[in-house]
Amino acid sequence: MENFTVLIEARPFCAFDNTPMDQLKDSGMNLIDMRGSGVEDPKFVEALEQADAILCGNDLVVNDAVLDMAPGVRAIAKMGAGLDTVNIDAATRHDAIVFHTPGANNQAVADHTFALMLNVARKIITCDRSLREKRWEHTRIMGLEIWQKTLGLIGLGAIGRCVALRAKGFEMKVVAHDPYWPEAFATEQGIERVAVEELLRISDVISIHAPLTPENKGMIDEKALKTMKPTAILINAARGGIVNEADLYEGLKNNVIAGAGIDVFENEPPSDSPLLELDNVVLTPHTAAFTFEGMNNMSVGVVEQLIEYQKGNKPQFIVNSEVYDKQSTQPEF
Repeated sequence: MENFTVLIEARPFCAFDNTPMDQLKDSGMNLIDMRGSGVEDPKFVEALEQADAILCGNDLVVNDAVLDMAPGVRAIAKMGAGLDTVNIDAATRHDAIVFHTPGANNQAVADHTFALMLNVARKIITCDRSLREKRWEHTRIMGLEIWQKTLGLIGLGAIGRCVALRAKGFEMKVVAHDPYWPEAFATEQGIERVAVEELLRISDVISIHAPLTPENKGMIDEKALKTMKPTAILINAARGGIVNEADLYEGLKNNVIAGAGIDVFENEPPSDSPLLELDNVVLTPHTAAFTFEGMNNMSVGVVEQLIEYQKGNKPQFIVNSEVYDKQSTQPEF
């Protein structure tokens, strides 16, 4: 494709290594670098009118309204695995393919999940704050062990499986719920398949690793929290909308569960979230995927697919193949 213009919106793109950006430049694409900008910027709207492709992250919500401003867009290149900020139906209506980079940050998110888990269980932030405030509370701050406890995974996809493997090092019993059950992996690792309610009831740690869907939006609510053990820990490094934050706040405040580690929020940044008031929750600013390795993998993965698409080839991780097939029949493709 000649005169192929890519609008780069994703803030994390090439955050640590410019090699993927150089590859795009060397490919002959026209690049409009507006990382960190958005539709509130008139120059960004002007760039949308020129773009053949949008390279986006988690900030830009790609919907009908955005695509109406981008009549020439044929491809949406999404950094990361999550697609909740891209309306696939809208992209299909506008004859734009969508592809993403599943697997690029699996290890980073799995590491962060265990960091949150251990931080909550052993009250690391509380201990750190106590020492910085010149207090010595070595017999007062009591933690929980995760050794040989039960880990319940809501989602046993690529990231969930990475978490499960790490749990084996702690000799944890792993149970999981996933509508797309990976039978071979579960059998090999001795992971028991259970219903969500049973998972909540028997698990010492519940960790969410599922995409946000209409079916699971708000699934961790007051009822779910009351199903959990009072000593349970909830971890969410998936998507904020899966947890009802108002109910979680009440549950943590009233010790319905012992603690939580939260990396994602219903509204980001969560500047007005009541969770910020609590000591039994560890909060991180949607950074689970943000490692040097994870960010570089996402940048490389999205660029490789863009270059393949420019050459007329089908991207590896396309989610609406029917649009690519339709494009391929057009003479100008």
